[in-house]
Amino acid sequence: MKAGLTKAAVFACIFLISAASGIARAGSGWTDFGSIIEFNQQPSTTPGSEALFIRVSVTSNPSDAGSCHTRDGFYMPITTDLQKRLFAMLMVAKASDKRVRVYVTANCHLWGYAEMQGLIIE
Repeated sequence: MKAGLTKAAVFACIFLISAASGIARAGSGWTDFGSIIEFNQQPSTTPGSEALFIRVSVTSNPSDAGSCHTRDGFYMPITTDLQKRLFAMLMVAKASDKRVRVYVTANCHLWGYAEMQGLIIE
């Protein structure tokens, strides 16, 4: 390491930078099946307008409960083709009253919702 930086100092800097990003790290994986409770899209003038927030009546969520404290809450921006397909699947599941299983990443929104990146309709 140049300039006498220790490995501990480098790791401390990386930790501080990632903590300041607004997204906390947690666990990833599939929830159990649950029903969609609500959709939440904030107006463009409020915090959270960058993503769709949903709540699903799951009892098992692999995300870290400390960072993702809204245990039935999930979020995703809708900008990529994958996210647009997930949004369409959510609409079909809600309209047909089907239960869903959500895949969460290791990211948590500041509001305590786990990032959603996959979906199974029962």
